[in-house]
Amino acid sequence: MNIGRLYDQRIAETYDDDERGLLAGARAIALEQISKHVTADQTQNVLDLAVGTGESLIAIEKNYPNAALHGIDLSGEMLRIAKAKLGFHAVHDDVANTLQHFSLESMNLILMHFLTTFIDGEDIVARTAKLLQPKGYYSIVSSTFQAFPRVYSLARTVLPDQFIRDKNRAPEDADTIVSFCAKAGLDVVAVEHFTKEVRFANFDDFYSFGLNSGFFAHVLCHLDVSQLATFSRMEGVFPLTDHYRACAVLARLPE
Repeated sequence: MNIGRLYDQRIAETYDDDERGLLAGARAIALEQISKHVTADQTQNVLDLAVGTGESLIAIEKNYPNAALHGIDLSGEMLRIAKAKLGFHAVHDDVANTLQHFSLESMNLILMHFLTTFIDGEDIVARTAKLLQPKGYYSIVSSTFQAFPRVYSLARTVLPDQFIRDKNRAPEDADTIVSFCAKAGLDVVAVEHFTKEVRFANFDDFYSFGLNSGFFAHVLCHLDVSQLATFSRMEGVFPLTDHYRACAVLARLPE
C-alpha cells in the first residue's frame, strides 16, 4: 500500500492522539538539543522533511519566530492538519524529491523526525544535507530496530525475518544514525535515547495502537486476514509489556 494514502485514510486523524506519549517524548529530546545548540539569529530557514501534523514546526516557530518554515510530506491529509495549526511553505511530495523544491545551501536547520522507518536513511540524509548552509544543523529523531523487541520476536514466529526487515526500515541503532550523518559530511554534536515501557492489554489494543499511531502500520497493512487471525489467537501473549526505544541525533555541517 502507498504509505501516503495509508496516512491519508487511516492515520492522520488519530496521529496527534499519541496516547502513550511516544512521539512527544522522543520529539522533546530533539527539540531540547536544537534549543541548546542552534541560535535564533543564525536560523533564517527551517525545513521539516516529514512535517506530518506540524508538531515539530510548531515548537520551532516558538523558539525561532523569525525563521521561515518549510515542510514536505507524502500525505496530503497530514499537511492539511499541519496547515490548520500554523503557517508554513508546504510541499506535497515524496521526500526523495526534496531537492526539486529547495535550493542547495538554503537551510539553516533540517528536521527528519519519525521518517527513517519508511526510507533509505543513508541516501536521504546524504542528499538533503546538501540543502544546509555551512554551520547549519540536521536533527534526526528515529525509532530503532531495538524498539518493541517482544512484539517483533512474536512476529518472527509467524513472519519471515526478511519480510519484517523489508517493511520496517528503521535504523538498527544509534550508531547507524550517526553513520548516516558522518557519510553526509556532518559532525555529530549530540546523541540521546528515549525509552518508555508500553503495555498492550489485548490484541485489539495492540492492533488499534499499531495502525492509529502509525508505529506498526507499515507492517500491519501488508498482512492478510489469516495472518492477523494467527496473531490474535496466540495464547499467553496478552497482556503484553514491551518497551519503545528511539534516538535523537543532532549534527552540524562544518564551515
